[in-house]
Amino acid sequence: MNTSTEHDQTSKQSAAVESLSTARRIVGESIGDLMGFWNFKPSMGRVWTCLYLSPRPMTAAEIVEETGLSVGSVSMTLQDLRAWSVVRDSGRDGSRRCFEAETDVVRMVTHVFRERELRLVQNTIEKLEEAVKLLDHHGRTSSASQMLESRFVVTRARRLLDLSKAGHTLIDRFSRVGRFDIGAIRDKLSLRR
Repeated sequence: MNTSTEHDQTSKQSAAVESLSTARRIVGESIGDLMGFWNFKPSMGRVWTCLYLSPRPMTAAEIVEETGLSVGSVSMTLQDLRAWSVVRDSGRDGSRRCFEAETDVVRMVTHVFRERELRLVQNTIEKLEEAVKLLDHHGRTSSASQMLESRFVVTRARRLLDLSKAGHTLIDRFSRVGRFDIGAIRDKLSLRR
């Protein structure tokens, strides 16, 4: 091989490595932005993506090098991701722990819905039930005009409560089977009271 051909091959290989690195960075930033939108730390999306796009488990030092995040940030992010069951330990590379990403995206999303969204909706249901009880009590002990307003508000609050319960059922079902059936929500939204 002559030097010109060797130089061309080296340039092509460098360009391929740079393209791969750029593509990984773009994917990591995109998933990080998406995670930020869902109120998770963007670093969680970047680290998970780094592991997801890797054909083999990686050490924390390799993740730092790949993502450009600090050692402390990667360490805390790995801890968070392991708590959410989206990253797991996968043995050791010498004295360093290695990590790999959960690759079943539906499993990850349903886990988040079960642990976070389902709790949020349950808390909403409890607060709405408390408000309805207060309104029911207030409606019996107030003047005629206050009673009419109370009835109006309690009717609307009950509608929100029914919608929240339907949403809870929907999220619960999704977190168990990985499918949405929005029929119950649609029915609750279409009721006019």
